[in-house]
Amino acid sequence: MRLLNGKLFRFLVLAVCLLIFASPVFAGKEDKAGKAVKAEEAVKTEPVEKVEAPKGNVAVVNGVAISQEDFDRELFGIQEQSANRGEKVDDASLVEVRKKVLDKLIDGELLYQESRKMGLKVDDSTVDEQYAKFKEQFPNEEEFNKELVKAKLTEASLKSQIKQGMAIQQYIDKEFVQKITVSEDEIKTFFETFLKDRVGKNLKQEKIQNEVSKFLEKLREKADVERNLH
Repeated sequence: MRLLNGKLFRFLVLAVCLLIFASPVFAGKEDKAGKAVKAEEAVKTEPVEKVEAPKGNVAVVNGVAISQEDFDRELFGIQEQSANRGEKVDDASLVEVRKKVLDKLIDGELLYQESRKMGLKVDDSTVDEQYAKFKEQFPNEEEFNKELVKAKLTEASLKSQIKQGMAIQQYIDKEFVQKITVSEDEIKTFFETFLKDRVGKNLKQEKIQNEVSKFLEKLREKADVERNLH
C-alpha cells in the first residue's frame, strides 16, 4: 500500500526520528494501580553535568547540541498529529508537550552516545536503503520532496535521523531486548490483572449476539413477513 498521504508520511518520519520511544524500554508500563510509569524510569542514566546551551540550541547533552530546528520539527509533527485527530492543544497542554519533546530528544541523544561508546555503527548503504524505501512510497521525486518540505526535513537531515534511530535500536536490542525475558508467571499475572475482565466481557457479548441471532432466526421462521422492497 502506497503512503501517498502527507500525514502518513510525516508519521513515518516521526516514527524513524523517535524509533527509540516505540521500544519496550520507553513505551512505559502500567503498575498495579493502572497508572502509567514514566518512560524515563525505564532506563537509568548517570547525571549529566549541566552545560549552558549555545544560542539557537535548546539543550546540550555531554557537549552535543540539540538544535532549535530539531526541536521545532518534532513539536510540529506532534501538533499536526493532534490536529489530524481533531484535538486542540491549549496553552497549558503545549507547555507539557514541549517539555516531553525536549526530554525525548535528550534521551535519544544519550542513548545514541551510548551506542557509539559500544562501537555500534550503521553503514551508509543501510541508511540509503531505508531512505530509498521512503521514496518508493511516492509516485515521483517531486511528491516526495514536497513531503520532506512539509515535514521540515532535508535529505541530509532525514538520513541523519534514520542513522541515529537505527543505531539506538541496535543498542536497545543488544542491551535490553536480548537480555530481558518474560516468564509464564508474569504473563499470567498480567493477564489476570489487566486483560481477564476485558476478555470475559467480550466473550459474553459475543455469546449474547449469537443467542439473539438464533432467537431471531426462529422468530423469522414462524412469522408472516411481507417484504415490499424493490
